[in-house]
Amino acid sequence: MATPIALEDHSWTQDATDLIERWATEGRRFNADDLRRAMRPAPNPNMVGSVFRTAARRRLIEKVSGNTSTTKSRNGGHQYTWVGIREALKVAA
Repeated sequence: MATPIALEDHSWTQDATDLIERWATEGRRFNADDLRRAMRPAPNPNMVGSVFRTAARRRLIEKVSGNTSTTKSRNGGHQYTWVGIREALKVAA
């Protein structure tokens, strides 16, 4: 059953993007599990990956490693660890 439009969380994507941007500028490493723990649930689980793809396309973050998700609903699925682009450049130097 679909969620009534009045009850949909229209600000989740922007809030998640803002958090990813903050983490990127702090130089911390983070993954989708970190985002799920720090945020309210996404209206659609696919939105989590979407905000990471958008941030990567905007050259805010870069993949630094792969690991296994600890989120039960992900059933041990693969995920990436990300870091802000400026921080990634420091590590590579």
